[in-house]
Amino acid sequence: MHLNWTAAAAAATLSLFTAGPAQSQSAPAPTKPQGVPPAAPADKHDAPNEIKGRVRRVTKLVDCDVKNPKGEKIGEIEELVLDKDAGFVAYAVVSFGGFLGVGEKLFAIPFSKVVRTDDDTCVVADLTKAQLEKAPTFANDAWPTFDRAYSSTLHDYYKATPYWADGSGATHPDTARISKDALDKDRLHARGMCRSSKTIGSDVEDGSGKNLGNIDDIVIDDGTGRIVYVVLSFGGFLGMGDKLFALPWQSLKPSAKDDDKMVLEVQKDRLQAAPGFDKKNWPDMADRRWGLDIYKYYGEEPYWAPSKDKHESGSGSR
Repeated sequence: MHLNWTAAAAAATLSLFTAGPAQSQSAPAPTKPQGVPPAAPADKHDAPNEIKGRVRRVTKLVDCDVKNPKGEKIGEIEELVLDKDAGFVAYAVVSFGGFLGVGEKLFAIPFSKVVRTDDDTCVVADLTKAQLEKAPTFANDAWPTFDRAYSSTLHDYYKATPYWADGSGATHPDTARISKDALDKDRLHARGMCRSSKTIGSDVEDGSGKNLGNIDDIVIDDGTGRIVYVVLSFGGFLGMGDKLFALPWQSLKPSAKDDDKMVLEVQKDRLQAAPGFDKKNWPDMADRRWGLDIYKYYGEEPYWAPSKDKHESGSGSR
């Protein structure tokens, strides 16, 4: 299953839907690509009402072209790998086809190394033939185990700061990870890494096991790689119609009974009164004032709150 992806270059940050202040990462930005529209200038970090970076739907991120700094197409985004526990996009899985003779192998590129342009149909990766010839690869039917050891290998190889590392260089405890071939299973796992294409479409139930709907999309802050919202479709449940509902990622919990499902613990009356939006008229999800209301409604603390700023500044922001 493929999703559509777009991103941007030259500003050293990926981007999505709406412009917001971009953060820089330790890894240098690639050279300004020739033939690729430049990224919009990064906004100042002190803009109080905007998420740090631009937000974009995951369904608009996969399948986009990957170009080199010269503007030449070299590959395509095949998948995004999410760290469900940390709430981050960890990797863009890229296929380079026959580019420079690298064959049909897949490459997991740290998310911070794939940068946006103003052209929403492509992203830029400053990768050379020599890099790709020696880079870790895997076959589509044999995905690796994305544990900390493998992840560290990837970040070291591409000289990217691990998203789980803080400013002091310490790393956060590694949680339980999925089995070697679990990424190929068509389900959202309770812990660890998961493919975005397997996450979208997952069923969501209430605490009693009654089906509420499913995950329609995921929205990320490309300035940090953090998952900002999960967008749910409740269908005709409780007469809620065809509206979509944005919720904080952490408001969903894994089902203890079924690994294929997630649980939303919200009272019926609260759910009926929840803020929603039309499928054809998405709100400005980079607006922190709007986001603050969403987080408060579901009893979650916004990750951009002052108490989180210190952690954010050193946890793989780009």
